[in-house]
Amino acid sequence: MPRARDALLAAVLIAACTPAPDGRSASPTASGAAPAPASPASPPAGRTANNDARGFANQPDYDGEAAALKAAVASRLPDPLPADRKQACAAMFTAADALYRDIDPAGAALKLLQASRAADQSACERETSPRAAACVTVLLGDRNAELPWLLDQCSRAFPD
Repeated sequence: MPRARDALLAAVLIAACTPAPDGRSASPTASGAAPAPASPASPPAGRTANNDARGFANQPDYDGEAAALKAAVASRLPDPLPADRKQACAAMFTAADALYRDIDPAGAALKLLQASRAADQSACERETSPRAAACVTVLLGDRNAELPWLLDQCSRAFPD
């Protein structure tokens, strides 16, 4: 008898949880009100919300984009360039602060950026050329891209 009861319970649960053919729940609403609109399905497990539809074999040519950026921005770099990495990185972060103050009035992005400022400054001085930092500084002033992308592209364009 316990097996028959378990089988019956399983069948009832399956029937109750199976959606109707039109996507609505098979069970009627208690109040008789119209059912709530269907919410969008969440992405399948193992996929990111920012899935690049171009696919693995068709990714952007970041080095090619950096070469084009180098040609476009080289004439806009300050002359003379900042004397050292510390000065160039400080100017870059000052420009980043100004950008994030403008685009995020609540200040959350700026607070996050400033919370890691000492580590970011140190990494910049170690890994970023003065020309790359100057490139980022100039392009942040255009207000059409954010710090991470510009830092990657300018570092590729001006690795020295």
